[in-house]
Amino acid sequence: MRMAGKLSRKLPVALLLGLVALIVPIPAPKALEFPREGVPEIPNGTAAPFAGRWWLGFPEGAGTINGEPVVNCGSAVELRPNGEDKLVYRSPSGIEARFELMSFAGRTTWLPEWGESSIAVWTTSDEFFVYSVDLATGKARWDSPTVFRRC
Repeated sequence: MRMAGKLSRKLPVALLLGLVALIVPIPAPKALEFPREGVPEIPNGTAAPFAGRWWLGFPEGAGTINGEPVVNCGSAVELRPNGEDKLVYRSPSGIEARFELMSFAGRTTWLPEWGESSIAVWTTSDEFFVYSVDLATGKARWDSPTVFRRC
């Protein structure tokens, strides 16, 4: 009986603590912070800075897991201006896609002829991060960029 009495007194305390845990938000582990705004010395919305051959891979640094690049400089992606605010992307296999460029909030939006747009954020004159934008929500996928590095 004595044990049952102790349990019955502890039960309301446990329930109260459980409710407090549900009400008080516990901060989630912080995601890696990748750049969302480009360096100011590179103009956004213009094709010229993108011209060249590019290695494609993933961000490096503490907390990241890196494998082989998606595309290396031996079979680089080629970006070619097609006017001041238009860009042609040519894959290593020769497939081309055309983008209209738009400057917005310290970055360059790549608008394709069809499909999801992308956001390019310059980190140096030889590197930028590209984030895809969800077609349904219009939100950038800030947690999974592709890194372009000039060859």
